[in-house]
Amino acid sequence: MKLLLILIVAINLFVYGIQSVSIVDNVTVSSDVLSEVFIKEIKNNPNKIYIIGDGGGEDIEPYDSKKCLLSLREIINKFPDRQVSRFLDAWGNLPSGIESGNEYDMGNYDQCVKTSVKLSGLSEEVNGQYCFATILLHTDQPPNHEIHWWNLDPSLSTGICAPDSCSPQLLTSIFKEAVSGQFEGVLSRIMVGRCSNGKIPPLTTLNIIGLSIFGLVTILMVLSSSYEFYTSFYEKKPIPILMTFSVLTNGKRLFAINTKKSRNNIDCLTGIRVLSTFWIINHHTYTNIHGTPIINNRDHIDWLYSPEFFPALNASISVDTFLFMGGLLVAWIGFRELDKSSGKISPLMNIVHRYFRLTPILGAGLLMAYSVNKVIYTGPIKSVQMEKNSCDGTNWWPVMLYIQNYYFQEKRCYEEAWYLAIDFQLYALSPLLLVPMWKWGKKFAPVLLILGLSSIGCVIGIYLFQGYVGLMLGLNPHEWERVYTPTHTRCSTWLLGFGFGYFLHKNRQSNFKIPKIVQLIGWVVSFLTMTAVVFGPYFSLSANGQGTVFEAAMYEGFKRISWGLAHVWITFACYYGYGGFVDTFLSHPFWQPFGRLTYAMYMMHMAVERMHFGLTRTEIYFSVYNQFLYFWSAFGITFLISIYVTLAFESPILILEKFIFPARTPAAVPKTNPEQTMVVSPSVIVDPEQAQKQL
Repeated sequence: MKLLLILIVAINLFVYGIQSVSIVDNVTVSSDVLSEVFIKEIKNNPNKIYIIGDGGGEDIEPYDSKKCLLSLREIINKFPDRQVSRFLDAWGNLPSGIESGNEYDMGNYDQCVKTSVKLSGLSEEVNGQYCFATILLHTDQPPNHEIHWWNLDPSLSTGICAPDSCSPQLLTSIFKEAVSGQFEGVLSRIMVGRCSNGKIPPLTTLNIIGLSIFGLVTILMVLSSSYEFYTSFYEKKPIPILMTFSVLTNGKRLFAINTKKSRNNIDCLTGIRVLSTFWIINHHTYTNIHGTPIINNRDHIDWLYSPEFFPALNASISVDTFLFMGGLLVAWIGFRELDKSSGKISPLMNIVHRYFRLTPILGAGLLMAYSVNKVIYTGPIKSVQMEKNSCDGTNWWPVMLYIQNYYFQEKRCYEEAWYLAIDFQLYALSPLLLVPMWKWGKKFAPVLLILGLSSIGCVIGIYLFQGYVGLMLGLNPHEWERVYTPTHTRCSTWLLGFGFGYFLHKNRQSNFKIPKIVQLIGWVVSFLTMTAVVFGPYFSLSANGQGTVFEAAMYEGFKRISWGLAHVWITFACYYGYGGFVDTFLSHPFWQPFGRLTYAMYMMHMAVERMHFGLTRTEIYFSVYNQFLYFWSAFGITFLISIYVTLAFESPILILEKFIFPARTPAAVPKTNPEQTMVVSPSVIVDPEQAQKQL
């Protein structure tokens, strides 16, 4: 790869030199291989007709080849006229610092898309269109799809500016003719793509509906808050339903802090949940940078193979923290309510209530994906960040039905919501475990063990039979669908949490006497286990970029349950008073407001990060410090958006649910503890006294 990059640079310097090159009479510009060969091709072949695509000559809407060629020829012939020169001036060059891993020179996107000139040969104005011209280099190595997502592709990309009547296929054909025979054995081909005219696409009916809902909800928040302020100021008795959207009341509940301790709460879970959410946001800050032009990409890749990167890279294991907590609290709360109701439960109402809990913020995220993102996201690389996570009128419904982790589509909508599908499915199935275990107790425990081992066996079997070698995934696209997102391959830690929740329920008031040496062993073993899970793949990946099939199967099969077992000890020690400073830190009331926002932050942070990188206009410089800045900027914006969507959608909908289902009682349906999972927030509790008890 290095030799190829050096070779292409050497050819550029040798063939074109560093001198100025005449492109029209008495006019010169600095030499650049891409713009130079393109300009020469257009100038030297004034009447040439280019065959576009695979031999076809028909234009693709909304492009017009004839208009495109007329525009290009007049732009080049009129250079250096100030107006038309804006097209050529917006072009990028071949990337500098290729040996440092720089693959991009992005040119000037905004200058290009804002350019609009009147040409004499055309009756209407010609507008600029920004595209990437990508040089694909020859390589002697055979195609290999089993490569890491962070490996460099053998290509260089340059931003170019052409009239918006030019199709990528036509521009590719012009480049093909321009470089024909000049770089044999070095260039595989040049192709043009990822074009943008900088305009917001026309809003569809769904877009308008989405924006209207955000506007309507915001107005309701203002009116409801004003009504509460009015009644409070004049000491009038308010009508409760009119305060549903009030920021004043809902905001107080959202940011309330309670310092009372109770054996009915597992306080350390709040800190664990918040820190795990921060970890996920940090992880995506690092991974979303892939596909963004990095001027020192080799430094970035070297760092990816360094041990200090692994805590950021392997943060996906924190999802199993939430699964563990979900199973634990379903059992912790469910068994208590079964005790009160003598074993009676209403599964259908539980599911309905759960749907009302999860869906408001999920719906807000979908509305953002449908409408707000369409208005905000304009940039040269937005297609790289957005196309894989694009929602339209056909692919939204699996998300709303919580089946997107099994219903796979070529273009997935709101992909980060896959966790909600697992959470919802396991919650809906939980009565099948709650009732038998409440009746038969430990006798039912072997069923949990068999189910957990079956889940682990599925992962190991898939890796062995499919021959996957991807430690931490990323090497085969089917690993995501077959291993990472299905409920049956991810439920082992949830089942572990469920079994541990039963243990805590039965021993709620117990006081275990644990010798200090046993405590020390527990903390050391749990710490080493978590360290092994996070750093375990380092030696294999740093040695050859991948593990063996057996290594991958064993690691992926057992890492989740090992992570869950470490959390069993942490939770046990903190709950029964052996947590020391760890419990003091994790149980501190400071975490409570953040804990109520973790669901919203999880659902919104990817949109913020896609916007951040999608709006990039130039190559960025990678450093740990800059990544630190990216994290805190993403965190800050996500935090503010999460406050808004929680107060606008989650809190009001849950209050309205209380009016819709006033007959719900704890004896009939288990209450959802505010700590239920990452996706359940205490901010939605309606009764302030009940909120204090639950907190």
